[in-house]
Amino acid sequence: MRPLHPQKRLLLVGEGNFSFSAGLCEARGHEAQIIATCYESEDVISRQQLAKSNIQYLRNRGAEVHFCIDCTKLKECFLPAERDFDRIYFNFPHCGRKAGVKKNKELLARFFCSCAEVLAEKGEVHVALCRGQGGTPADQPRREWHNSWQVVAMAAEAGFILNDVRPFSTRDACGYRCTGYRSQDKSFCVEGALNHIFTRSLPLPLPRPLICQTELEGKWISFLVPEIFQDKISRGFLETHSEHPVKTVNEKLLEGLGKSFPIQK
Repeated sequence: MRPLHPQKRLLLVGEGNFSFSAGLCEARGHEAQIIATCYESEDVISRQQLAKSNIQYLRNRGAEVHFCIDCTKLKECFLPAERDFDRIYFNFPHCGRKAGVKKNKELLARFFCSCAEVLAEKGEVHVALCRGQGGTPADQPRREWHNSWQVVAMAAEAGFILNDVRPFSTRDACGYRCTGYRSQDKSFCVEGALNHIFTRSLPLPLPRPLICQTELEGKWISFLVPEIFQDKISRGFLETHSEHPVKTVNEKLLEGLGKSFPIQK
């Protein structure tokens, strides 16, 4: 049997020194299941003393820690019973070294597609980006569109919409230390950084067939209205009390034609 109020499952990808995971575990570990992952192997990441101690802390608190996890192939990393994450965090994604805008956009696009396969129906994806990278109006100063990572467009390719943008805060992850500048154990500036929160977009409702009737030469006939015209008819433009310009044009047209042809209004 499942508990009446199951714990939220929080997945963190691309962790560096695991300080965000450790802080989140300390703040919310009693109410959520933390699954912390990184791209590197345990041998490589444990060379950093801070990472090593955070990994031990997470394990002691009952959190899951996984290594060699590719955030663009999450479906391959977790069994079906292990998926349906309620929230996925990716803080300051970067391809490493001096990767440019194009490669980092591709990383985001592939990451979001991967999230779509393992995120719960009402789950959230949190992506923290440095100032200006996201390319949204919330960025100050705002980069030119082509020079940003276009995070909203990358998410849209996987069926996600931007639900909220907030200043990046470590309030829920006390002790967080951002490292990874050019793939090194060096910190980078997060002043002005933003947390972008995405949810699944709602499927577009399929239009119902619209059938209209009209009288022609004393007979009632029915016809199917093409989909592209369904939102353009029955607007009441020609009703008795309408003051819409379409009615004025219609009256002038009928008046002019009525001088040459018998017309029934």
